[in-house]
Amino acid sequence: MRNVLIGWVFLGIASTSLAEPLTDRADMQREWAVTIRDPYLRGIGADDIWSAAKSVGISRLEVVLDQNLTCPHLFEKGTDGKDAPAYRIDTPEARKKLNRKLKDEGMSIGCFAMGIKLARPEDEDQALEWVSRAAAAAPEVGCRMLMLPIAITGPKGERIEDDEFIARGRAFVRKLDAIAARTGIQITIENLGHYWNRPEVLEPVLRESKPDRVGLLHDVCNMYWFGHPLDKLYALTQQFAPYVRSVHVKSIKYPEDKRQVQRSPGWEYGKYAEPVRTGDIDFAKILAIYARAGYVGDVCIEDDSLPHFDAAGKKKVIADDAKLLKEIIAKLPKAE
Repeated sequence: MRNVLIGWVFLGIASTSLAEPLTDRADMQREWAVTIRDPYLRGIGADDIWSAAKSVGISRLEVVLDQNLTCPHLFEKGTDGKDAPAYRIDTPEARKKLNRKLKDEGMSIGCFAMGIKLARPEDEDQALEWVSRAAAAAPEVGCRMLMLPIAITGPKGERIEDDEFIARGRAFVRKLDAIAARTGIQITIENLGHYWNRPEVLEPVLRESKPDRVGLLHDVCNMYWFGHPLDKLYALTQQFAPYVRSVHVKSIKYPEDKRQVQRSPGWEYGKYAEPVRTGDIDFAKILAIYARAGYVGDVCIEDDSLPHFDAAGKKKVIADDAKLLKEIIAKLPKAE
């Protein structure tokens, strides 16, 4: 797995019973959509983010948002977007510009992704201020979801005890819940890294909020990355499906003798990262579990096998990922 907690912007099942949904789903998105994280559209031979997305059959994006409320991966021809981002959401004028572009291109933003690192006491206040600003701005460009990969560490970035992690995570989620309640924005936290892929850590934190305020961005492959055996992934997905408010999709193809055993976190991940169609994880089964729990929404491609391919290969892989996911979604039962 890309180690999001360190290098992204900063950077046994506890219960076998299915957790009950904590709220109704009347105001949830009622359509499925295949989306992609905007950094993953770089390097496929397109001049801009919009033509890149369209070339692989995608019209909806997960957009990285930095602390200045700029969008560094929404690149245009002649710029990579990082040094002088073409798009931002920090001012009314900037939001109007992005909104016009989205409409002109027939595109939409499913969520803004914001990597949070909580190490020092002051980090929490800064993070909450950032999330509050984003929550106020995002709806003006048609987006009502913020996705937060969250790292909680000691002051020097060191690991902490589980009890401390859970306590700090619960306290932070309660404050995120207040932002979500005040603004009507959906917030999700992603399962990744050493802590969030363990159900005994993840579930107590999620229970601090209603899922329709602070829910789960579920990445089942992150659980495989962590070391959970392949067959256990489906039970874990069933356990957490009621919390799911967004989804990431990627896969791994481990040697046969490593699939059903507990591995160390991140074992040979880069080597064995695999396109969705040919990886070990059965996403028809995974998406069906979400659907039975009531989920209807974005399914976002985050294919970490792309470094194995040249530009043409990257484009082909992403297009096939999107095609496969659309085929799976078409066979899911329709929401009532």
